[in-house]
Amino acid sequence: MKKRIIISLFFIVGITSILLILSIFKLYTEAEKVQRSIFVNEVLTAGESVINRIDATIKNDTLDLSDIDSSSTEINDTTAVVSVQRTRKFLLDSVNHQPIGVIKSVIYVKENNSRTVANDTEYFSEAYRQLFPIHNDPWSPKNAKEAQIPVIKPTDVHLIQLDSSTIELLNEEFLKRIIKEALIEENINAKFDFALYNAFTTEFIIKPHISTPETMLQSEYVFRLTYNEKVSSPHYIILYFPTERGIFLQRMSTIVGLIICLLIICFTISFTALYSLYRQKKLSEVTNEFVNNMTHEFKTPISTISLACEAMSDPSIHSDADMLETYITIIRDENERLKNMVTNILQIAQLKKGQVKMDIALIDMHELIHKVTDSIALQIKSSNGRLNLALNADDPAVFGDRTHLANVLINLIENGIKYSVKEPEILINTQSNDKYFMVSVTDKGIGIPKKALGEIFKNFYRVPKGNVHNVKGYGLGLGYVKKIVSLHKGKIQVKSEEGKGSTFVVYIPKKK
Repeated sequence: MKKRIIISLFFIVGITSILLILSIFKLYTEAEKVQRSIFVNEVLTAGESVINRIDATIKNDTLDLSDIDSSSTEINDTTAVVSVQRTRKFLLDSVNHQPIGVIKSVIYVKENNSRTVANDTEYFSEAYRQLFPIHNDPWSPKNAKEAQIPVIKPTDVHLIQLDSSTIELLNEEFLKRIIKEALIEENINAKFDFALYNAFTTEFIIKPHISTPETMLQSEYVFRLTYNEKVSSPHYIILYFPTERGIFLQRMSTIVGLIICLLIICFTISFTALYSLYRQKKLSEVTNEFVNNMTHEFKTPISTISLACEAMSDPSIHSDADMLETYITIIRDENERLKNMVTNILQIAQLKKGQVKMDIALIDMHELIHKVTDSIALQIKSSNGRLNLALNADDPAVFGDRTHLANVLINLIENGIKYSVKEPEILINTQSNDKYFMVSVTDKGIGIPKKALGEIFKNFYRVPKGNVHNVKGYGLGLGYVKKIVSLHKGKIQVKSEEGKGSTFVVYIPKKK
């Protein structure tokens, strides 16, 4: 498959993935908006419930002055008084129901449970009445700084704050409990922070614990306490949810989970498809290269045999016995070469299918190395090279297949010969320990690039050197070596540096 087709497919899949992600993100934002709207309505309902409960609590705590003897305005006899209570009620204009004053009462409770009240009526100044019309509240935590506060009399100041008994009644534990209960009733079981705020004095009666005052004042969940005789100025319960987005995610966990699964599936399918196409392209490339190299390898002995046969057809050759024997030897050698090539290819195919049978026996690796080097000595000599042995293993006996292990050594030595620029110089070294017999084959050839070290044991792979066939082979030797070593439950390592040669180390277990 052509490279531009792969690139085009990558581009199409990338654009499609981006569009899919944008569509899913839009779907998520729309779902989050819906969840936010539902959440806001639930919080507003819970806040209204909290305000109603606070109002009921305050009213139930206020004494009904009609049940108390209030004939006297001064209490001179304070004997046997066990407690003192204070309360106040608005005086409302009967026409427009605006507050015009407040009745402040001090209630003395004696031992016999009798109650005596001292009343003191105070009328609001005009400035105070303009500040707090009972049906119109200009105050809120968000615009308190912009509000223009009229100057009021010092006698009115105490009326804009909650009295101590109301503050004690609306304590932090009580407010936290009723807020939590109201939220749970609306299916909101999340971490929250709250505050009780006086908008006129711009002070927190109950300060927030988690968030800062500035953050709390920016919250959109603000609920005003109902005006009554104890709440004569704008006070607010403010709620804040530090993990608000987490609440939405939790509520949309099913949708979010499906979205994530969909994305994973889409990306997995896309990646798998593209990776398969890429692997097919690489396989096609290495297969074509293998066919080209194999054709080139087969072409040489076939041409040589053809030339030898043509020469032998000359009647004059038959009279020259030496020349005739030479041509016969050439044909025999080239035929053997073709046979070996076909055998190697068939062996790789059998190894891939798992059809190779191993004839495991106890063998002497030093003896096997000597036989292999003797058979390949002529090839080394024809290249004016040297083959050195350093057989240092204390115990050369291993369990293995003699034929396949010999082929492993031959492949490694032939690679050292083929990839040597000058006269090949090969060193075979052996070591042993209690677990492995180790044989290393070192050459001083052209070396292997670092980026190719992880690929050289794959079938058909050859280190790219351009469209040049000066090095014979078709990329099956090292793949065969790796497979045979693995079948012996051993391992192979390679160390190489470009221009300085390579070292292949084979580890063969000493036990079955």
